[in-house]
Amino acid sequence: MKNTVLITLTLIITLSIIVGCSQNSTPEGPVLVTVGKSAITEKDFMTQVSRVPDWAREQFKGKEGKERFLEEMIKRDLIYNQAKKMRLQNDKEYIEKLKEFEKMTLVALLLKKEIEDKVQVTEDEARALFDENQDKFTIGTQLRASHILVETEDEAKNIHDRITKGEDFAKLAKELSKDQGSAAKGGDLGYFGRGRMVPEFERAAMSLKPGEVSSPVRSRFGYHIIKLTDIKKGDQASFDQSKAAIQKQLQGQKQKALLDTFIEKLRAESKITKNEELIEAISLPWEQAEAPATEAQPSDQTKAE
Repeated sequence: MKNTVLITLTLIITLSIIVGCSQNSTPEGPVLVTVGKSAITEKDFMTQVSRVPDWAREQFKGKEGKERFLEEMIKRDLIYNQAKKMRLQNDKEYIEKLKEFEKMTLVALLLKKEIEDKVQVTEDEARALFDENQDKFTIGTQLRASHILVETEDEAKNIHDRITKGEDFAKLAKELSKDQGSAAKGGDLGYFGRGRMVPEFERAAMSLKPGEVSSPVRSRFGYHIIKLTDIKKGDQASFDQSKAAIQKQLQGQKQKALLDTFIEKLRAESKITKNEELIEAISLPWEQAEAPATEAQPSDQTKAE
């Protein structure tokens, strides 16, 4: 586990080179370590350590933890200094990535200032939603669901159509699902509570009524067709127990509404011209991969293992 954390941390720190290294500027604040001509200041250290995800923080507690984290920053600067010696800052790929980074950073900053910072949810608003939907706020509620997991959206759509036309869900799960553990049980996943499934799966399952089947749902594992089979309702939750979740829900709704309005305003103020002919002619990489196989080149489904 420790090696995985360090590798992950190294990647996190490496991705922040642009803001984390100060080779060509005067260091701000006390210097913890010098690495060649670059310096790691206390400010650098605190900025980087604040970005460590919650699950990794246990690895960097105490004196040894700080030393371990600092060592990762030293590794980063060693690599950075070598990249500068090789003049990779003039590399075309670097310049393109820098432009992409600048665009995404500006987009994120504007959304923070114009959307996130302007949305507030009061306790009265949260209370009103709770009072109107008390039966929906429970503790310990469990769902039971089955799923069919496949690689591509086209596969998932095809299976969903077959289910819609009356084919048996469990039978299709046994035949087609790549989740072998649940496939043997007709796709059954048993009972699960909040936080047990990936967010996309959980949201889709929670939106269903017992017996209903979802449209294809994408997650990092592939595409799921989900069938909700049962709900075990938990105990009624109090407002205090539900407030944080309600505020988060309302905040998301408000932010989406504000963003939609903001985008429409920008759209009205801008001239957008589309080259429909060129757009139509674009061939996407995954469309090329899914092109029908010729006799001389058999499809993946017919290749020998």
